[in-house]
Amino acid sequence: MGINLSLLSAEEFKHTKIIRYEPVPSTTALQTGLDLLIQHDFKAISGKKVAVLYNGGSYNRTGEHILDILKDPVNFELTAILEVREKTFGTESSKMMFYSGDSARDINYIVLTPANPRVYEKDLNGANLILVDLQNIGVRLDDALDVLISILTLSTESRIPIVILDRPNPITAKITEGPLAKDSTLIENARIPWRYGLTIGELATLLNEENWIPGEKGARLYVIPMVNYVRSQWFDQMKLPWRLPIEDIYTVEILLSYCTVCYFDYSNVSYGPGSTFAYQVGGAPWIGGTALPEVLNQQQLTGVAFNLVKFIPGSQKVAVQSGLYTGQECNGIRITIRDREMYRIGITGAMVLGIIGQMYPHHFKWSNPAAIDALFGEQLLRMMIEAGEKLTTLAPLWIAEMTQYQIIRQKYLLYVAE
Repeated sequence: MGINLSLLSAEEFKHTKIIRYEPVPSTTALQTGLDLLIQHDFKAISGKKVAVLYNGGSYNRTGEHILDILKDPVNFELTAILEVREKTFGTESSKMMFYSGDSARDINYIVLTPANPRVYEKDLNGANLILVDLQNIGVRLDDALDVLISILTLSTESRIPIVILDRPNPITAKITEGPLAKDSTLIENARIPWRYGLTIGELATLLNEENWIPGEKGARLYVIPMVNYVRSQWFDQMKLPWRLPIEDIYTVEILLSYCTVCYFDYSNVSYGPGSTFAYQVGGAPWIGGTALPEVLNQQQLTGVAFNLVKFIPGSQKVAVQSGLYTGQECNGIRITIRDREMYRIGITGAMVLGIIGQMYPHHFKWSNPAAIDALFGEQLLRMMIEAGEKLTTLAPLWIAEMTQYQIIRQKYLLYVAE
């Protein structure tokens, strides 16, 4: 049995259908896929046994969470609730945890952890449709992306359809930047840039149509796009509730910094967890003087300035970066984003970490070389830092590598072009 396509228009790729709803009533305000599903009385999932996949950002524009919205289904049956628990850097759960969600209605409740984002058919508790409402953060380091790949793979094997309720990319779906994954832990041959410039619905369509998901047939994928979304908008310009699924992220600028300092997580450089400037700094007790911000400012990285700072990880609450320097005073730099349109998270993160590593070679260490290679997408960053090579060659290299991805990406844009 297929998806109910009444009262809507649909566009088709080879494996993916794009289902376009009109808002009810007509409006110029941004409507997420969840808003549109509600307005059309859940007709796209009518008569289905539904497993819902969500995270901490799955709210409609009036501030209601999807679980509250679906708690009393009328024309469909809810069989499983799958929660994606986003990690904070340096924290991992060892396995998935299973809970009894609603014994009266026999609903499975499953928490997906970063250590194992895989969803299995048995987890769906007999569902014949997976409803996905995930707020992503816009970069390759994202638990939502790992789970998305998992359910797309599941659909290629089981033929269970997936309906994705599209959501905005909080750091715009306009800007793309390297590096591209070469040795990705996600899926083989998936050349996803660090900042991919797509909504989660567009990204799922690209993965499905470019055969980057294992399997011969492709996933049975349906995407309900947003209405009145402009891809160049930042999350704080959309008049939506600020419900990003990561703790301690209160502004777009902090989110951009978060997407920058993740490179630090597998080194002995702290990004200040539990401090006043969490995710906005880089430092360590063995960094001294004013040389570091001076050298970084000389690189003339766009949209950003670096200032000298002292911070104490865990001074505001318990630190989470594996206890790194908890309670110790760290010296380093604070990242101050001057122009979000010009700021580039990939090259800034690589340059900050790389210059620290090259300025302090006797103190700087990798805590997990394989993990930084997987995060970066290849060994190049680590090898250049260790060899003392000029890191300014990275950005031109990434731009050259981005050409093929841009050609592919263009085919799957569902919203106003740049």
